[in-house]
Amino acid sequence: MFSEYLFRKVDNSPLVIFRIIFGLLIVAECWGAIYTGWVQNNFVDPKISFSFIGFEWTNVFLGAKMIYFYVVMGFLGWFIAFGFAYRFSTIIFALLWSLTYFMQKTSYNNHYYLFMLISWMMTIIPAHHFFSVDSLMFPKIKRLTCRNWVPTLFIIQLLIVYTFAAVHKIYPDWFNGVFLQMKFEQYGELLMFKYNLAGLGKVVSSLEFAQVFAWLGFLFDLLIIPAMLFKKTRGLAIKCAIFFHIFNSAIFGIGIFPFFALAMMIFFYDPVKIQEMIFPKKSFMMDRSDEDNLLTTRRVMFSYLLCFYVIWQVYLPVRHFFIPGNVFWTEEGHRLSWRMMLRNKAGEIEVFVAQPDPKKKGKFLKREKVKLDDYLTYKQISKMAVSPDMMWQFARFVKHDYNEKGIKDVKVFVDAKVSVNGSDYYQFTNPNYNLGFTTWSYFGHQKWIKNQPKELHLSYFD
Repeated sequence: MFSEYLFRKVDNSPLVIFRIIFGLLIVAECWGAIYTGWVQNNFVDPKISFSFIGFEWTNVFLGAKMIYFYVVMGFLGWFIAFGFAYRFSTIIFALLWSLTYFMQKTSYNNHYYLFMLISWMMTIIPAHHFFSVDSLMFPKIKRLTCRNWVPTLFIIQLLIVYTFAAVHKIYPDWFNGVFLQMKFEQYGELLMFKYNLAGLGKVVSSLEFAQVFAWLGFLFDLLIIPAMLFKKTRGLAIKCAIFFHIFNSAIFGIGIFPFFALAMMIFFYDPVKIQEMIFPKKSFMMDRSDEDNLLTTRRVMFSYLLCFYVIWQVYLPVRHFFIPGNVFWTEEGHRLSWRMMLRNKAGEIEVFVAQPDPKKKGKFLKREKVKLDDYLTYKQISKMAVSPDMMWQFARFVKHDYNEKGIKDVKVFVDAKVSVNGSDYYQFTNPNYNLGFTTWSYFGHQKWIKNQPKELHLSYFD
């Protein structure tokens, strides 16, 4: 049965190695974010933060104190790597990382989302039972094995990530190379003008080069996990994965994710061979007990919980199919969906406020343009210009700000125009809709978003 498969014992060597790499990547990510100024730009400089809807209360943490959050998370990374106070360290890190993740969307990244999911997995996974400070201090917890649900869960999570990354690429501007060419052109110019490699620069900037890599990227995402599952194709698959992720790291600058994804590939390999290679002195004994083959209620319930988690992870990337409009245009259902590096959007935005006329009840004064620079950083303005949920949040913030000044019941209007993959700019919002009054539909369509222009072909079904 499925539950028996999940609770079969396997050597925990791959899990131990992943714990060490995971901890070190936490250190690199958190302390690197401080060093590069990422924390400063996203949490210290902004006056307000575009949190996930429902997490607006996290604005109280904005400021220099966020640097200390990342310092602490870096130290927790060391604790996790060494397996010291592992349960405490993983839980506190998962909480802090989740807090920082939900605090802002200006620099939203699917990779941060995956990092959060794995962080919470690690809170229940016994990755400290071997080769850890905890197992030295408390020998009773030492184990040579873990349950099979551990590597299975990692593999399923990777399957979901890569499969939906491939599925979401099935739209015209991916396969015709339009999106990727926009990305590669800047590197082609760099090769031509900085390194005087005109020939290579022209190749990299060409549409044909982008189209080739579009197909390679799609096929990689679609086939990498099935190829890793079979021993005969695993050797070639891991070589392709190393090239793919290192290439992406060099071209797109996506932080630790390439190394994080490669580290998770260890769960595809035979754990006994990993043990013989890395821990040759480890005596491999299957820690059997009388209850090993028993299907207890606890184990069955846990199996159902794992199934529910997998179903939820499958639902999130497809939820946009249940919302009217194309997600490439509306952005509704974009986040938490593994829609990675798919399109380039630019926007123009103006926000207006209409105050109640004190002399005429029910009437409003002429609209006044809001100075966005007074509230937001340049990066926040650029991101808000293409993100409807951020437009709605800002309208609410402006309305609250006027309330604080004693001017109540103002109307807030957003006039936004959007370009997708270098297209012309099209009207995105209804400029006469009062966003200061409307509510946000979490799993539905926002009525104030204009329909996708017929000139834009963002689906093969348009």
